[in-house]
Amino acid sequence: MKSMQIKPDLILLMMMLYNTLLVPVIAVTYSYNTLTLATCGAALLILLAADAFMWWQHGRVSQSGAYAIRIGMLSGLLWVAEISVNNFIAPPLPMRDTIDNIFWAVIAGVILSLAGISAYRAKSIQAGMKAGTWSGFASGALACGMALSLIVFGMGFITRDPLNITEWAARGAGSSAPGMAAYFAFETLAGGLMHLVILGLAMGALLGILGGALGTAIRYTGNPDSR
Repeated sequence: MKSMQIKPDLILLMMMLYNTLLVPVIAVTYSYNTLTLATCGAALLILLAADAFMWWQHGRVSQSGAYAIRIGMLSGLLWVAEISVNNFIAPPLPMRDTIDNIFWAVIAGVILSLAGISAYRAKSIQAGMKAGTWSGFASGALACGMALSLIVFGMGFITRDPLNITEWAARGAGSSAPGMAAYFAFETLAGGLMHLVILGLAMGALLGILGGALGTAIRYTGNPDSR
């Protein structure tokens, strides 16, 4: 009997659905004014759009796309590790910024390399762009899920972070948030969406184009007879 394997695009869809389900929980638990409710509404719309896209793509993702999603999930685990270090270990500055930059550079390097290799093999910039976009999206989905999970299940770690305590002491009085947890719930929600949209999808697409151009250029420079 053949063993059943869950396709990467289905795993990504389930991850996005998980992220989406956490937003209403955050809204009910931490919203305190119209702006925070609107923020949750905007987050929900973004995630629902991603859910709809993944639902439409389920079963249509090519073999190369599935491979890019797998690589993206591995890169996403690096984001999870970075977020875990910041919230569970909570290193001081400037060490925290250095750690963040190292993780970002490694993840960006993985996506760029994947895009370059994909474009080189396919002799197509478009192949590199698709690989970068899929891997960036997958990595951002895991990072977003980790951030949202912290809000719902690990707020105690966020509120015990010395840097967050310092920020709350400096800005809390000028904030309309009723408490530290509510304040950082929406700071963290914004960070999770940034990882999905900016550091995931957008960065993946840009690195995909760059890697695709480099991979294609190397292919044709190294082999002028390539068609």
